Amino acid sequence: MKTIPELLAPAGGERPLTTALRFGADAVYFGAKQYGLRAQASNFDMHGVERAAAMAHAAGARVFLTLNIFAADDDLPGMADTARAARDAGVDAVIVSDLGAIDTIARAVPGLAVHVSTQASTTNSAAARVYRRMGASRVVLARELSLAQIERMAQELRGEIELEAFVHGAMCMAYSGRCMLSAAMTGRSANRGACTQPCRWTYSLTERTRSEEPMPVEEGEHGTAILSAHDLCMMEHLPRLADSGLASLKIEGRMKNELYVGTVVGAYRRSLDAYARDPQGYLADGTLRARERAELDKISHRAYDTGFYFGQPAEGGGAAGTLQAAEYMAYVVDVSGGEALVEMKNRFFVGDALEAVTPAGSRPLFVEDIRVEATGEHVGAANIPGQLVRIPCPDWLERGDMLRGPVRNRK
Repeated sequence: MKTIPELLAPAGGERPLTTALRFGADAVYFGAKQYGLRAQASNFDMHGVERAAAMAHAAGARVFLTLNIFAADDDLPGMADTARAARDAGVDAVIVSDLGAIDTIARAVPGLAVHVSTQASTTNSAAARVYRRMGASRVVLARELSLAQIERMAQELRGEIELEAFVHGAMCMAYSGRCMLSAAMTGRSANRGACTQPCRWTYSLTERTRSEEPMPVEEGEHGTAILSAHDLCMMEHLPRLADSGLASLKIEGRMKNELYVGTVVGAYRRSLDAYARDPQGYLADGTLRARERAELDKISHRAYDTGFYFGQPAEGGGAAGTLQAAEYMAYVVDVSGGEALVEMKNRFFVGDALEAVTPAGSRPLFVEDIRVEATGEHVGAANIPGQLVRIPCPDWLERGDMLRGPVRNRK
């Protein structure tokens, strides 16, 4: 069995957390209620952190807590206190970007591993060694490195400190995610966890004396998202990533729902395991690779590219809007007596051919009947988001699976 890197998954709330663990993540990362760069995610209070750590450890996974704001002096004592509470709650490591916070936490909280965030822009082995001397055990590399540079760093460091890199998800338009655009335009700083994502907005060009006549920067009905980066997808290059010397392959997405997390984690988990079992067979089996790559097209995403791994990303940004080949229909809350109790997400009908997203892969599921849990009424459609309904189900469907179906025009 070939050794492969850790698969690290995001968890913006309890349901994405349980999904990530069930679908095969080796480790999960999430934020507390403060000091993280995703303030708008659900995040966890310290009681929730403790429960999440216990849940992850029971599943054989590790837990990393993000404390990756760029800290002011007033933040440092609270960050150290939060890191200490996280250690006592069972967290395995904290992810920190600020140089002073790294030093403060490493000194004040012995026994807690420190991982250096990608926002620290680590691009060389000398910098990694500096962080190691400060007490860090892992560096999340800058997203601007090529795969060849990562491989050279791993060879140079020879295991002195672990290296981690993002392999899938949204990419920031700013260097290593250190963006001032949101702060400048809305007063909400990305570097303090409050990004409003103005890079995803659409823009047009105006001439000073003709302000009432905006012109698209490129030809298009609604202007262009010239600052919006493509999403990263390295599924087709997993063998080289697995052999690169990286200790961890990281999926972005703490603002994403459980369907996104389960789909991406499941696809990468199955692919990594297939490569570990039989490297030559995996490389030869184009059908397997194509099937898992197709899974990633079914979630909401922007156009994919390979980031900086093989040179410059797709030219000019412009990843306006999202692509999505399937829609989230329902979450399976429970299964018993040949029926599934599901929480409706988007409208579906009796007679629909849906797909169940499971840790083993997706499988077809035909909706033969819909019965409202609260009233027992049989209906032709599930129409109310959040409503609990029962549908007949096969014996392989399990609690925590999710249903998806065709994207419908809601006009």
